[in-house]
Amino acid sequence: MAGLVSRTAIISITRFMNQGLVVISPILLVRLLTVEEFGRYREFLLYAGLLTTICAFGINNSLLYFIPSRPHSVRQMVRQATTMTLGTSALVVGVTLLADYISGGAILGAVAMPVAIYVLLFVNLDFWEFYWLALKRPVPVFAYTTGRLIARIVVVVTAASIWRDVMPIVWSLIALEAARIVGSWIAWQRAGRSIDQTDQATEESCWREQFSYCFPIGLALILVTLNKSLGNLFVTKTLGVVALAHYAIGTHIQPVIGVLRNSVSDAVLPELAALKNSKGEGALALWRRSTIVSMILLTAAGVVVFEFAHTFVVTLFSPSYEPAVLIFQIYLLVLVREVFDFGVALRAANKTAPIVTSSLLAILLNLVLLITVLPIWGLPAAALAFVISRWTEGLVLSRSTMRAYHIGVKDLARWGDLGRVALAALLASVVFYGDFWLDYFGLVGVILGSAVFMALFVVFMLAFRVPEAISMLGRLRKTETLAAKS
Repeated sequence: MAGLVSRTAIISITRFMNQGLVVISPILLVRLLTVEEFGRYREFLLYAGLLTTICAFGINNSLLYFIPSRPHSVRQMVRQATTMTLGTSALVVGVTLLADYISGGAILGAVAMPVAIYVLLFVNLDFWEFYWLALKRPVPVFAYTTGRLIARIVVVVTAASIWRDVMPIVWSLIALEAARIVGSWIAWQRAGRSIDQTDQATEESCWREQFSYCFPIGLALILVTLNKSLGNLFVTKTLGVVALAHYAIGTHIQPVIGVLRNSVSDAVLPELAALKNSKGEGALALWRRSTIVSMILLTAAGVVVFEFAHTFVVTLFSPSYEPAVLIFQIYLLVLVREVFDFGVALRAANKTAPIVTSSLLAILLNLVLLITVLPIWGLPAAALAFVISRWTEGLVLSRSTMRAYHIGVKDLARWGDLGRVALAALLASVVFYGDFWLDYFGLVGVILGSAVFMALFVVFMLAFRVPEAISMLGRLRKTETLAAKS
């Protein structure tokens, strides 16, 4: 368990940094661009992000399963993943450009060609993160994503500072991705030659099996991403780019939620793949433990962000974005749902069909709510529609998980430990009563108050004997001991 916790911690930190362009750069860009220009930039990212997910189709993610289960076919698994990604990306981008041309630019508009080029460069030869995670090597992931993050932030901010216009920023990102894809090709040629010759001799291909594995998962990822993007799409098409800018800041917590939850899931999936020949009880027990880790991370982040939501938005993005505060707080309701990644448990049991059907149900519900409620309540309705759809999807997946493992609600999770984590957070949140931290310490109070809350949160979890908290503390002490000896 200590290994899982440490890998999760490293992956979480890495993912946070990898989301830097989404999380950090807007803080700088809102000061360099007008609200309208920032809205246009978010519109480009919206189209590019949605197309990237469709093109990727979860293919590189499959390496987390196939490399641990086929340790002597590493190079072949990567070759299959990159080839399939190239095919799907070319097909999707081609169909999208054709549809945009037929519709007279109603889909992508003036950014059609830049979006197409950027997506093709961004999605291809980008398997490294999952390749290293499958080999249980999170440190290279940290180095790779950190370097990429720094380069992207420098390019975006520099371009915005010089031109104060969206299109130079876009073309600068395209140039950066072109350089990355060349470097990735060279690096893989060298890495491929270093693979043991005995492994190459026993490599086996499994194109159909890998695609069969990717198809339901990739389809589910597309539906989930589309579900997340529906609010943005409706806002930009009906209310304009200024409203999109406010909505984008209001849902700024989305990458944080995704990073924390997916870090736990990606850390545990190779372990589940290694247990695929067991009876399933070991995989289910490991998944239950991962929900506790998710609960700890998401609860800690959620309480702090909710308490200082207004301060975060107004301070980081200026008072011009104050309408985003309510959206920000509504969106936090999705945190509790994200504790349970039922998709991982179902994939471990080779039951992937419910992932697709539940995602389709969620997107249809979200669509109905957006059509009926958005014209009445405006921007907050878009966030609320997404929260309701995600909760509904979770309830459907929970039933599928119970059926897959032949268990009841009582055995679905370690409810006692989850309750103790929630109680620890509730007791620790007493330190936020009133406006003490901001009134007496100003912005520094955000850091001080958060630190006190985190300390109390950990103390209460240890007092309540939450096993994962004890494991984290033991790992930290072991690290400190080794550091002292060195």
